[in-house]
Amino acid sequence: MNFHKALFLLCLLAAPYLSKAQNTEISSATARKWYAPDAVTLQFAGNIGMFAVAPSYSFAHDKLNAELFYGYVPEFEAEEKLHILTLKGVYKPFRKVPLKNNFSLTPLRFGLGLSYYFRSQFSTNWSNTYPTNDYYWWTSSLRLTGSLGPALNYSLPNSRNFRELSLYGDVSTYDLIVTSVVKDKSLTAWDIVSFDVGLRASFR
Repeated sequence: MNFHKALFLLCLLAAPYLSKAQNTEISSATARKWYAPDAVTLQFAGNIGMFAVAPSYSFAHDKLNAELFYGYVPEFEAEEKLHILTLKGVYKPFRKVPLKNNFSLTPLRFGLGLSYYFRSQFSTNWSNTYPTNDYYWWTSSLRLTGSLGPALNYSLPNSRNFRELSLYGDVSTYDLIVTSVVKDKSLTAWDIVSFDVGLRASFR
């Protein structure tokens, strides 16, 4: 997948929430289109790309979010540039804890995602090169990711376009490194987890 195709994909992902912001400026009373996201999320690190952006949708009074991330890993962080598409669900089991000065705390966010890597070396099929009952049992283009962490929220009562900003931090991992612990006993908990930070901006 070359840069121009990745840029086109990013534009497709960005179009709905850019349209939402423009429509809000025209008329705050206009009903939201079914495809327009409730928020936009930006994330740094976390096994879905060094930098990632996603439209975000809210369900069950914002206890559940669905996000479609486009992630990018520059060449200096990998053997070559990587483009990653991740469908992620975020569940918030506890209510927000009110704080002072428009701040609130989300005690826990549990995330689960499925990532697809756009690269010719990666395949969604199990190769006959390696036996599936041995170490190489996974498809190289797909990864199952998980994350856990809190979020600090700040409401924006005077903003016409945005309702709330949420800064979150997660401890994250993915299926391949977790299962590697079974094969390699020298791995520790610090070897199989990574950290990410992100910002979610909720629209009115």
